[in-house]
Amino acid sequence: MRTKTKWHLPVLTTALFILAAGCGGSDESTATTTIPSAPAASTSTAATVSTTTPPATTTTVPATTTTETVADEPAIAIEGDVVNLSWANLPSTPYFAPAGVGSDPFFHIHTNPASDGFMLSFELYTTGYGSQWTGELGTFDISCADPVNSTGICPYFDSDGPGPIEILGTDFGATGTLTILQLDSDGYEIVVHELIFTNGTTFAEFTMSG
Repeated sequence: MRTKTKWHLPVLTTALFILAAGCGGSDESTATTTIPSAPAASTSTAATVSTTTPPATTTTVPATTTTETVADEPAIAIEGDVVNLSWANLPSTPYFAPAGVGSDPFFHIHTNPASDGFMLSFELYTTGYGSQWTGELGTFDISCADPVNSTGICPYFDSDGPGPIEILGTDFGATGTLTILQLDSDGYEIVVHELIFTNGTTFAEFTMSG
C-alpha cells in the first residue's frame, strides 16, 4: 500500500528560504571598492651637455716693410739769387789746408770743381791781412775789403766752373757772418749764417765741416 507524503506549507517555505540563503547573496553584503594607486612620480633626469671650448688661436701676421727710395739731396740748389748748400752731400771731400807759417798764413777751404761742379772757397787769414780776426773761435763778420780794418775772411764763388784756381778771384765786397767752432790742424767746423756776394747771390745758412 502506497503511503502519500503530505507536505505542510510552512515546512516547505522554510526549506526554500534556507536553500535561497545558501545559494544567493545576502542583501547585507559589503561591497569592496579598490581605489587605484596614484601613478608613481616620474623621475626625469635631464641630460648634461658637456661643452669644451677650444683654445684661442693666435695668428701672427708678419709686419709689412715698405722700402721707400728717397733721392739724395743735391749738394747745391740755386733758386734765383738764393743758394742752398748741403756740405755733407758733396760728391768729393773738400780741400782743406791749415794755416802755414810765414808773413801771410791762412786757412784754406774749397770744393773740388771737377767733381762738385762749382767752386766755393774760403781764405781765412790769421795775420798779414785783416786785423779783426787772428784765428780764434767765435762769431765774426765776413769781410775782406780792407787789408787792415777787416777780419781777413775772404770768400769766392763760381757757380758753374772751377774759376781761376791759381788766383781765386776773391769777392772783396762779400759780406755776412759765420761762427767758427773748430779751425786747427785737425780740421774745421764752421757755420755760415749769411753770405752775400756783390752780384746779389745769397747763401742760406750752411755748415762746413771736415
